[in-house]
Amino acid sequence: MGGVTFAMVHWSNTSHVRYPETRPGKPTVVKNPVHADFRVARKEGALQVAAEFVNTAVRRHHVEASYNLATPSFKQGYTRHGWATQDIPVQPYPLESARYKVMGSFTDQVWVQVALYPDRKHKRVPAAVFDLTLKPFANGHAHRWLVDSWTPAGYTGVPTGILGSDRGPLAASNIEYKSSLSRAWLLIPISGFIVGIGLLIALAVRGWWRGNRAVKNYRSHSL
Repeated sequence: MGGVTFAMVHWSNTSHVRYPETRPGKPTVVKNPVHADFRVARKEGALQVAAEFVNTAVRRHHVEASYNLATPSFKQGYTRHGWATQDIPVQPYPLESARYKVMGSFTDQVWVQVALYPDRKHKRVPAAVFDLTLKPFANGHAHRWLVDSWTPAGYTGVPTGILGSDRGPLAASNIEYKSSLSRAWLLIPISGFIVGIGLLIALAVRGWWRGNRAVKNYRSHSL
């Protein structure tokens, strides 16, 4: 009994509490983003930079031209020559056209959502939506906007748009979305309803014809 009591007392507290060490200096305070009028960023060419980046880096057409359109942090570890080899942190897409929607405009960042549509050779590739962010850099009295990130958006629908356009990548200011359900599937219940109505009409006509024929036969054989 004494041994059991000793074990309970000696081993009753086996946990060791460790408190995280605090770093010296003032704590880092994360400030909330400050909204800004996008018309200023648009005037400074933010959307134009986004469109040029999509048309080169994403489209994989003259990729070397997109090197100067990316922020230093985005292209960190890449030389101009290495970036031109197309082995870059930008997911490619067989682009025919694109549409843009501004999701957020702040003093230190602009968030744009980009809808992409495939070219004729890749028409089986589904349309896709990506998030693109830009950051401003001092350029005299104005700002020079550069692409800071390019990631797939969490949106699961399919953007609407005209495929096979010969106008090339667009720079529209908005994106329209629709369900990924094809219009062809919507015709199935409609066509089934029409066929059902047709069958009901055919059965009604057939019943009327048989009934009319039976009445005529009865009258011809009755006294």
